[in-house]
Formats: sequence, C-alpha cells, structure tokens
Amino acid sequence: MSRLRSMVLWKATLLTALCSLVIFGLWWWGLIHSVETQGRARAEDSLAQMRQTLAREFQRAEGTGMAFGSWWSREKGRLDDPESLQSVIPFLEKGAIITNLVLSREDGDSACVVRLDGEWNLLLFKAGRNPKRYLVQQERWVPGPMSGREVYDARERLWYRFGAAQTAPAWTPEAYRYYESDVAGFTFTVPIHNPQGALEGVIGVDVSLEELTRLIWENRPTPDSRMLVTDGAGRLLVPPQVPGMLDQASRFAHHLMPLSRGLLGNLQRGEMAVPPGENLQLLDPGRAYVGATGPFSSKGAPRMDLHIAIPKEDLFPGQRRYAAITFILALAAVLGVAWTLLDLHRRVVLPMRRLAEGVAQAGDTTADLSFNSDIWELQCVGERLQLAGQADHDLKRMMHQVEHSQRVDSVGLLAPGIVHDVNNQLTLVLSQLTTCRTLLESHPELQPHLNAAEGATIQCAEVLRALMDYSRPNHDHRERLSLNVVVEGAVTLLRRVLGTSIQIEVDLSRDIPLLFGEPVKLQQVLVNLGLNARDAMPEGGRLSFRTFSAKAKVCLEVRDTGCGMSEEVKRRVFEPFFSTKAPDKGTGLGLSMVANIVAAHSGHLHLESEPGLGTLFRIEFPPSLRKRPGPSNELAGQEAT
Repeated sequence: MSRLRSMVLWKATLLTALCSLVIFGLWWWGLIHSVETQGRARAEDSLAQMRQTLAREFQRAEGTGMAFGSWWSREKGRLDDPESLQSVIPFLEKGAIITNLVLSREDGDSACVVRLDGEWNLLLFKAGRNPKRYLVQQERWVPGPMSGREVYDARERLWYRFGAAQTAPAWTPEAYRYYESDVAGFTFTVPIHNPQGALEGVIGVDVSLEELTRLIWENRPTPDSRMLVTDGAGRLLVPPQVPGMLDQASRFAHHLMPLSRGLLGNLQRGEMAVPPGENLQLLDPGRAYVGATGPFSSKGAPRMDLHIAIPKEDLFPGQRRYAAITFILALAAVLGVAWTLLDLHRRVVLPMRRLAEGVAQAGDTTADLSFNSDIWELQCVGERLQLAGQADHDLKRMMHQVEHSQRVDSVGLLAPGIVHDVNNQLTLVLSQLTTCRTLLESHPELQPHLNAAEGATIQCAEVLRALMDYSRPNHDHRERLSLNVVVEGAVTLLRRVLGTSIQIEVDLSRDIPLLFGEPVKLQQVLVNLGLNARDAMPEGGRLSFRTFSAKAKVCLEVRDTGCGMSEEVKRRVFEPFFSTKAPDKGTGLGLSMVANIVAAHSGHLHLESEPGLGTLFRIEFPPSLRKRPGPSNELAGQEAT
C-alpha cells in the first residue's frame, strides 16, 4: 500500500511540476520577453520618426537663413526700409522651431524679427540704436508702438562673432544662453561677403531650446511618453514632460543643466532611472516603460542624443488584462492537472488505505471509521466495515451505560436503609444535646454552641429527608403539589452537591397556583439541570431558580452563567446519548429525560444559550395541569374550590 501511495504521489508531483514549467515558460516568453522585444522596436521606430522631424525643422531653419542670404545679395543689404523686408513674412510660420531672425551689417545696422507675446515683431536698429518697431498686419509690416529706447549691437554677440569667422553657413557647435537672457538655443549663421571677400554682415537664425522642447512634446508617439535630449557634453537640452517641468521658468532653469555620470550611463543603456540622491524627475513612479536611445546627427545640424521612454500600457493597451487572463488560464490548467492526479490519489489510494487501517482498528472504540469513496466497490466494502465497527462501538458504550445505571440503581435501593439508620443516630444526637442543654443551664456561655450543634443536626436530618424523598420508588402517581416546594427541595440537595464555588439564587413567586404532577420527577428535572449547570461552570458561577406566572401559565426558569452552547449543540442537546462530556462524566440521558418528563406533564421546554453567555431553561406548565387527572366531576369540583 505504501508503494502504491508513493508511486501515485511522485508521478502526480512530477507531472504537475513539468506542466507548470512548460506553461509558465510559454507565458513568460509570449507575454514578457516578446512584449519587451516589440516594445523596444516600437520605441526605436518612434525615435527614428523624431529624428526625421528634427532634421526637417533644422533644414527649414537652414533654408530660411540661406534664402535671406540670397535676398541680401539681391537687395544690397538694405536694412532701413521695412518694404524691403516684406519677403521675410512668408518664412515666419514655416519654421516651427525658429525663434528669432537677425540680419546684421558690419556697420552695426540690424533687423531683428522676433516673436513677442504671440506676435511677430520687426525691430530696425540704426548703428545698434534708435529702434523702429513694426507688426505684421495683412502680411505687411506696419508701424507698431515703441516701448522705450533699446540698444542692440549684434557685433558683440557670440553668434555674430562665430558667423563672422566662418567662410560658409554653419550652426553654432553647442547650445548657449542668449545674451543676458535665460533663453538658450542654437543659431544658424550665414556670413555675407562682397565680391572682394570682405565681410558685409551675418544672418542669424535662432532655434531656442524652448521651441525645440515644444516641438518634441507635441510629436511624442503617445501622450504619456517621456523624451529628453542631451548634447555631447552631457547637458540637458530638452527635459521630459513631467509635472515639475510644466512651468516655463523651471524649464529655463534645467536647460543646459549638466547631468551626472550615473544618469548619463543609464540613458546610454536605454533607461531613465535616476540614481539615488538626485532630485531630477524623469518618469512617473509606479509605471513600466520601454526605452530606447540614439544620436541625432543630421548633416550640418548640431549633434544631440535622443532618449525616449514609452509606457508599456500605451504600446500594448490592455496588456495587463491580457497577461492576467493568460496567467489565470495557465494557472487553471496546472491546477486542473494537479487536481486530477490528486483526485485519483483521493479516490483510489486513500480509500484503500482507509480500508486496510479500518480492518486493523475495527476493535478500537476510539478509531475513526468514517469512509467515503466514489468507487462503488470500495464504498460497499467501506460501508460494511463502518457498520460493523459502529455496532461494536455502540454495544460497548451501551454496556458501560447499563453498568453505570445499575450502580446508580443500587445506590437508590441502599439509600432508604442508610438514611433510616443515620436518622436514628441523629435522633440520639438531638436527645443528647437536649440533655446537655438542661444540665448546663447554669453555664449560659455554652448555650449558643449547643444551639448551633442542634441546628446543624436538624439541617442534616432535613437533607437526608429530601434525599429520601428523591430516591423513593416512583409509581407514576400524580398529586397536588406546590412548584415552589419542589424547587426548595431540589435546592436543598444541590447546595450540598454543587459546593461553595457556585452561588444558588432562588426567586419564587408566592402567587402561583398549585399543580397536579409527580413531585419526584419534577425534582429530578431540577437536579439534572443543576448538575449540568455545575459542569458548565468549572470555575464557579451563579445558578438561579425562578418561578412566576405568565399568560395563565406557571413558568419555571433555571439560568446559569456557564460556558453556553453552540447552535450545533443546541440542536442535538435533547437527543438520547448525546453528550459533550467525557465518556466517564455522563451518559447523555439527563436532558433527554428532562424533556420526556416535561412533555409528560404537558409542558413546553424552551432553551436559550450562546457561547460564553450562559444558558436559560424555561419550563411552561399549561392551565390544564391544575386539574386532577381523570373524568371524576367530584375531583374537578374539589379543584374548583
């Protein structure tokens, strides 16, 4: 049997483990590895599209600069008349990242086209001073308001000096902050030379990092994507669109900010993980991203490094739901295999083992002989074995109960004789105490002690008389009785049995009517309830007896403060031979007899109990119990009187 059990368990465990490895391996490969691979490919595609967008915009900026270089040569560099600058207007909206357009002569005259408060402005400087302002209206420059004296000498600016030193159009190699400004960016410079090679001026097309940031934020592949741009020196050119970067002043402060070596290393690996100790926020916490990184190096344009992180949820909507469903299905398949093998073990191996053990333990009264199997043959054998074992167990229990009942009956038969002899001895003790009281009249200090001894002797005699009444033979004879007297007799017995740890309280109503009944049996009801209450209060407690009338019924309540009963116990408490006590502590017949005696008196027995809150038995005797049994009118008339 052990070999069979071991074989099934080992095969079940091995097969379940193999299925688990295969299914979860496929799940990981299909939903983890492939998703990561596809996500990186999508991120690389998004990075390539961003490179194309940046290359197109930088080429437009270069085209704008080259077009005005041609205009300069055609118009001889005239910067004193807005009419000659009408051709600037069509180029203003074509370059999405163009911030300023500056045409400066070597003699200091400059024309600056700049966007202020959402409008394009033309500022004409004569020798760097006395500007004239013009605004665009209906695609023409019209005079605009002046805001004070302004001074602008392009020859002092970095971009002009850089362009003047070039022989061909070129971008400034690195981003820089514009003259005394928080704004930073690149400048495309176009130097203008006369036929003799002398420098006449420089055209500058500014591309600010703010406009570059706006362009990248607007062209992200998904709304929650995060993209940043750095230059070759490891400075931040475009920050990611996170809550801390939505303010323009904050973006200006982060432009050209050097990044730490650890962060740059993470970016080069396609990660945007911020090393500990840095306050820069790049990603939304709690979200999973797929990242990619790569350089932007369009011909002639400044070199930059692009870094992108796309949320997996944006790349694969519902991925978590699909992953969860797939995982649940895989888990269900594994559990199904495991359940099938374990069910085989439960339905075949364990029943056979139980049968073998049941045969060996059939004679053991403490053995659990319960058996259940879905296999018909095993179930039949198990039921026969269970019936045989249960019959043997019941027979032994009945023999123990009969033996105990015989001992109790023997005590009942011996009790009258013993009580008679003890009463004779108590009568002798009382007579001797009376003689001593007479002889010691001259010693009044001894009289209280003699009175106490006499009272104790009389009380002992009353207890013996109550015991005698309780143990006398019962001939099913009903008589007129007082329920209060029955309670007092039972209490007299119980006070000597329950001990001092249990406090007995009696509340007897004096206006309840007399009943016809069997006092010994009713006293047996109270004694049984009292003994059960004692067993429910091993640490001591309070036992209360109460009689009263309610709705023409005579009621008797017995309440204890013991451990109480559960719902299961309350349902079975009046069944014969049902007991929650140890086998040597009770027979399980006490409350069954109580219920039978109450029913024989046409009474109703109610039980209220909760675990830890004690138990209440209430017995209600109907008005019909006040009449003597039998059809005799004479007896009925006596009752009526």
